[in-house]
Amino acid sequence: MPRPPRFFISPDQVSGPEITIIGEDVRHIITVLRMKTGDELLLCDGEGAEYAAKIARVGRSEITTEIIGQRKREVSFPRITLGQGLPKSDKMDLIVQKASELGAASIVPLVTERTIVKVKDGEKRILRWRKIAREAAMQSHRPDIPAVEGIKAFSEFIRTLCPVPRTLLLLPWEEGTEPIKNVLRSAPGVTNIIVLIGPEGGFSSAEAELARGSGFHLVSLGPNILRTETAAIAVLGMIGYEYY
Repeated sequence: MPRPPRFFISPDQVSGPEITIIGEDVRHIITVLRMKTGDELLLCDGEGAEYAAKIARVGRSEITTEIIGQRKREVSFPRITLGQGLPKSDKMDLIVQKASELGAASIVPLVTERTIVKVKDGEKRILRWRKIAREAAMQSHRPDIPAVEGIKAFSEFIRTLCPVPRTLLLLPWEEGTEPIKNVLRSAPGVTNIIVLIGPEGGFSSAEAELARGSGFHLVSLGPNILRTETAAIAVLGMIGYEYY
């Protein structure tokens, strides 16, 4: 039997034994999936609660569902923050999508010394990336939605960083000599990881040294130079292999 379609809701949409679905999901449920009264859905609140629900009423702008089951899914640890140097064209769309599938808890777009793209419509881009993150989280059946934060300058990100205890700081760099697997395997009890990926051209020596001075390990991903989008995917895959 196929699994019911899965959608994210916010916790305030849960009211007693009912959940009200609003927004773009209403159109998708009615016109694309052609669901009707009595059909079942899985609804997740983005904080680990997952509800089995049955459609009770269908309106033009909202759908009311009845809760028929509930469970709590634990959010995976360590929590990963990906600081991504902004790449050219639409590569960031791919990075956000794959980072969401691979378990990143938050994504921070960074403007670095070698960032080529000129950010003129930052708010519009952030909204787009948040939508991509939500859709990727829904498709990959994770219990939460990654946060896509506002665009920051690299130096500002480093300067305002206040890592909590048991946080591992990683910056893959073409001149890094410490294999990333050695660093990951020497830190089995971490609860948070912050990893920084440069744009096309990578990080400058000054940026790498600034990060090193703030506690980042300048790690190597191997002998080959990776594209920025490949590096992000590779690092998250390596972290997942070691910790999940």
